[in-house]
Amino acid sequence: MIREKLVGMVALSFGILSIAQVPDAPRFEQFPVTEKFSGTPAVPVLSTARDRRFRTMIRRGAAEGPNFAGHVTITYWGCGTGCREIAVIDARTGEINHDLPRYLTSSFLEFPDGTATADDGFEALSYRRDSRLLIVRGCPSDRNCALFYYEWTGAEFRLLRKLRATPNDRA
Repeated sequence: MIREKLVGMVALSFGILSIAQVPDAPRFEQFPVTEKFSGTPAVPVLSTARDRRFRTMIRRGAAEGPNFAGHVTITYWGCGTGCREIAVIDARTGEINHDLPRYLTSSFLEFPDGTATADDGFEALSYRRDSRLLIVRGCPSDRNCALFYYEWTGAEFRLLRKLRATPNDRA
């Protein structure tokens, strides 16, 4: 019981620290969805050479159904140490959105929200099915390492805020 309370207090402290370090950071609740898709997700439309090259991972992710913005599936898979390939698929139509960089690296970085790549449970992407806010931590296509806040408009990602990441040696 004491251990559970201690773990809860530590988690709460990190959450408060994260919020405190990014004043006026966009929050999931500020970007609610108006509708949620239910049904069988559409088969992904593989329109580019990259889509076809990663068809198995894209199809597997799409089959799981929407996990972002009510009707969108974000899926990712490893491409090396600290690297993730990303695909964004509309569950209604199967269309793949190509706004985001095709891969994201995130080795040995510290972010303004208090997270670091060396942390246990580090997540480079944060999103919710009931929100249009996507939080990205890392280096899109190996450059411009930062904490990015994006809004999904229904057709594209709109950058809301970008805060530079710094190298760390906690690894």
